[in-house]
Order: sequence, then C-alpha cells, then structure tokens
Amino acid sequence: MNPSSVNLLEYLRSKTQIDLDSFDITVVEEFGKCVDCTSNQVFLYVSLMSSINIEQYEYYTELTKPARKEILEKALELALNLHDQFPEVTFEELAVEVAAVLLGHEMLPAFTGSLHVMANPNHAYSKQKVVETAKRIHSIFALVDPFFPTARIVIKVAATWEGLQGCRELRDYGIKTLATTVFSMEQVILAGEVGCVSISPFIHELRILLDPKYRDPHPLLDLCVQAEEYYKRLSLPTKVKACSNANLDELLQLAGVDALTLVPDDLKALKSSYRDAKEVDELSLFKADRHDQGEPQNVSYINDELKYRGDFERAQDGRARGKLAEAIDIFRNFQAKAEAVIRNARS
Repeated sequence: MNPSSVNLLEYLRSKTQIDLDSFDITVVEEFGKCVDCTSNQVFLYVSLMSSINIEQYEYYTELTKPARKEILEKALELALNLHDQFPEVTFEELAVEVAAVLLGHEMLPAFTGSLHVMANPNHAYSKQKVVETAKRIHSIFALVDPFFPTARIVIKVAATWEGLQGCRELRDYGIKTLATTVFSMEQVILAGEVGCVSISPFIHELRILLDPKYRDPHPLLDLCVQAEEYYKRLSLPTKVKACSNANLDELLQLAGVDALTLVPDDLKALKSSYRDAKEVDELSLFKADRHDQGEPQNVSYINDELKYRGDFERAQDGRARGKLAEAIDIFRNFQAKAEAVIRNARS
C-alpha cells in the first residue's frame, strides 16, 4: 500500500460528521458508531439489496424481515392500544409511526447524536398535519421510552412552503426539525429562517435510489457548499447534511460539509477503499480558496409566501420544483407500501 494513501472512511470522518441512513442495527458492528441516525420512507421500511446481477435491485421492507417480526407485532399491539388517543389518523398510519419509533429506538447503540424520523409525506402540503404528526411522534416516543431525551429527536419534514411553516411552529414547541428534499437556495433560506436544526440537500434526484443507473444531469454539489456558506455568513445554527450521492468521488468532493448521510453500501465502499492523501484533498469543494465570500443574500421569505413561491417556481429553470414533487411522490409510494404491510399483518 502506498504510504501516502488514506482510508476513505477514516478520511471523511476526520473532515465531516458521518451519519447513518439506515435502521439496521447490525451496521454498527462493521463500521462503528455514527453520529446521527436517520431514515425516511424508503430506507426506514425498505432495505436495498443487491441481487446477483449488479444492475438489478430488490426492495424488502424492514417490517417483513423475519428478524423484525417481534417489532411488527409490538407495533400492531401498541397502535391498537393507542388509536383512541390519536383518532385523527388511520390505524395503519399510526402503526407505521409506532414501528418507526420502535425501529429507531432499537438503533440507540449505533449512534451518539440525534435520531431522525420522517413525517408522513402524505402531509407534505399541510402545515397543520405536519405539526400534528411531529407532536404525535414525540408522544409515541414518550410512551415507548419515558426516559428517552426528547432533545435527541429530530422530525424530518419535506421542504414545501407548508412543511417549513410547520417547522416554524414546531420550533416554538421545542421540537427539532430537519428540512429534507432540499433542491434550491430558496428552500435553504426559508429553512434557516424557520429554525430547522439542519437541512438535507439531495445531490441527485431521489429516483437514483430506484434506478441506480440514473444520474441527475444537474447534481447539486455546489448547493451544499452555498448553503453552508450562507448559514455561516448569517451566523445561523442550521447545519447541512448532504445525501443522495451517486459515487465515492462525490462524497470526497463534499469533505468538509457539516455532515454526510450515508447508506451502509457507501460505508462499506469507503471502508474498503484507499486513495492518495493529496489527491483526495484536492477534490474537496470546501477548500478555503474555493469558498464564496460574498455578502449574504438580502432576501427573506418567512412572511412572504407569494415571493417564495415565485422565486422557487423559477429556481433552476423550474427543475427544483419538479425534483421536489417527484421526491415527495416517491416517499408517498413507500408510505403506502409500509401501510400495506401493516394492513396485511393485521388481517
């Protein structure tokens, strides 16, 4: 091995926070503890499995795995007992949330920071439903484990106008939020204004998870840099957690971002890879001489829905709006699949 080479996983951990995008507790045995643990309607309930043909992927819900049978049964039991307390949701939706809490709680040994649970994407365009969902998830956590510190819970909310206004209200209740499905600076700015503790810019469109051969012709590596620099210039505490990468080089380009949210396959590839240290350093977009040191954008959206919608509509010639809508639709599809697992298990 070249004496100047570095292990890529160790290198990234020295430059940026590494978060785990999985609710598979066995991951910690191979890669060690990550800082935050996060998931969504795809990875929370769905494990991505490579088949014999590397170009094909099969999806299996976490809740249908034999090892998850006990959690599924417990989720059904708890949801049945709790449904009278939460009549605003269907039994299936409540059971999915209970299962998410149980799966997340099981991950405690795998991380040292915050646990992220995504709100039902079917409510992405309803401020009221976003607020209700976040409060309900907190209540379920308290019932499952009265001693679990609420400060470690972060609710992931789709970065629509309504969702971000919900985050604004949740901040007043002391509930932490992350703005996910971020594809534009308009979303970045509003997420900072409403008090999200972090954002998740998607480097590639979410469809990359369904079609591994797909590549976004307009990847958003620069958006991650611009967002972090924007928050620093305005002294906002919101952190940038990049996700949805296509390859290891993109992760190396983002060395220095606040956090990288990685799936187990990425962790495995990084752990087994070595590169020349100088070559790796040169890839980073966060080198001091590459930073944008301009003045903060003199714009505020928090109380101006019309301006926000107009600017977001035009962002990236309309691509940002399309990417957001597509991502929410994909999450909705997997929410439906998760609810179907509950429905079938109950029948």
